[in-house]
Amino acid sequence: MSQTRLTLNGLRHYVCDGVPRPLPSVTSVLSATQTEETRKKLNAWNLSNPGALEKAAERGTWIHSATENHIRGLTVSPPEEYKPYWRGVPEALDTLLANGRVLWSESPYNQPQWRKYVGDDGVGRLHYYNEQTGHGYAGCPDLIYRDENGETILADFKTSTSPYSLNFPKANSDVPDKVKKALIGGVFKAKKTMMQMAAYALAAEDCLGIRIDKTRIIVSTPLPEYDVQVFSFSRSQVDKHTEQWLSVLRQFYDLQNK
Repeated sequence: MSQTRLTLNGLRHYVCDGVPRPLPSVTSVLSATQTEETRKKLNAWNLSNPGALEKAAERGTWIHSATENHIRGLTVSPPEEYKPYWRGVPEALDTLLANGRVLWSESPYNQPQWRKYVGDDGVGRLHYYNEQTGHGYAGCPDLIYRDENGETILADFKTSTSPYSLNFPKANSDVPDKVKKALIGGVFKAKKTMMQMAAYALAAEDCLGIRIDKTRIIVSTPLPEYDVQVFSFSRSQVDKHTEQWLSVLRQFYDLQNK
């Protein structure tokens, strides 16, 4: 697969075989369709936390590489600064993958027929393109595996200094304000990841011809009380996330065509 990387209008795109136009990355679509309020908050956070964004990216890259190596049976020795984030991850992966089979990882290795989706950088990317609308995107699913029950699951790895959450904390709860604020932020992180996984699930069906039964977010934090979080979503939930994602994708192309 030809995966020439381009930057168009400041956003990352990929040229994919068989597709007549460069496709934006999933993360570029999500970034370009943020609300102005969210954009201002992120800019303010970046200004008050210089270098934090780069550190988070480096940490995320290391965790992804480490999980890939662990899945392949290689020994992982985390540097001191990443040990809190790696704590519990190998055991969680072993439990999730027990008696199952890995179909796809960030660098697919056991499905020769899918090597065509691996770029020169060794990273596997899938894409989706609708010929009628001209809408599409490209992205890199972290993991697709078949579990011991025969269900096909698409998982995404995240590292975070604070926990993810599916629900906002109740106003009258005994949770400390600092944790409450973190959980509120965690809800928005989870919602963004749900759409990201729905995009990958649609691309997996389009490119690989496999239907995803469930999606799963695997979050590692340095906090002992939120060691490794695992959130699972049924097919009916994935269908709802897909509708949300396609709405965001339409919004993206509407903005680009203005």
